[in-house]
Amino acid sequence: MNPFVAQIKSQYQNGSMTIRLISMNVSIFALIQLINALERLQVLDFVGMLPQGYVGHYLFALPVYGLNVLFQPWTIITSLFAHFGFWHLLSNMLFLYFAGSTYERFFGPKRLIHLYILGGIVGNFAEIFAHHIFFSALSVNSFSVVGASGSIMAIFMALAFAQPQLQVQVFGVFPLRIYMIAIFFFLKDLSSLGTNDQIAHFAHLGGAIFGIWSIQQFWHIRLSRPWIGINLRPQQTKMKVKKGGRPLTDDQFRAQKQNKQAQLDQILDKISKSGYDALSKAEKEFLFQQSKDD
Repeated sequence: MNPFVAQIKSQYQNGSMTIRLISMNVSIFALIQLINALERLQVLDFVGMLPQGYVGHYLFALPVYGLNVLFQPWTIITSLFAHFGFWHLLSNMLFLYFAGSTYERFFGPKRLIHLYILGGIVGNFAEIFAHHIFFSALSVNSFSVVGASGSIMAIFMALAFAQPQLQVQVFGVFPLRIYMIAIFFFLKDLSSLGTNDQIAHFAHLGGAIFGIWSIQQFWHIRLSRPWIGINLRPQQTKMKVKKGGRPLTDDQFRAQKQNKQAQLDQILDKISKSGYDALSKAEKEFLFQQSKDD
């Protein structure tokens, strides 16, 4: 196998969920560029009358007007990974790398992919509903929704609400708390509603609100069902582990699990009060191990 291809394959298979999501977005971008090139060469224009970029938009762009989405339902998902411009892709992937990798450290890869998909879907429906409710005001903004922005906003807002004291170096120079940046982005989208800038602000806000709701639900579950760990599978309660070559008794296993749960609760409380950076190296390793066990 070619070393370049092998390296990409290794990064996708062994890398984090954030890297896999970025890889999927970049791959879809490359596919769209290939489709557009074939259209320009009139390879895909079988009837000779299709507008430029028709095939790519039909496959990946979410239509927000009328009932068009009923004839392209797959675009509710494909649009979450589609970018038609290089700078749109680059800015979103940089944002995804920061927000996704940090979120994944706290909550694990499964919650990251779930939030990416669900947050993006909610954002897409928010844009569709907005264009139906405010048709008169938004009729001049006729465009299709593409890009990972709604998904990324869901991840970023969930992270900001879970870790409001997390410090971020803006441009590598200005230290700001993450909640300040979250407020800025939210207000920016809010103040841009109804403008003709061809940006899906309702999708951004829908994703952001879903991200906030998701983290509220997570903490609610943690408080109402404290015996459930951050990433512990329920079936683990039926397992017995070995220590020093000897199986644990039921009482020993339950005591070990309770001790681990107590340590996890203490770390989560410390995170909610002081932020992730306040954790010791041992606490971070413990939290990371729980995430890997999911």
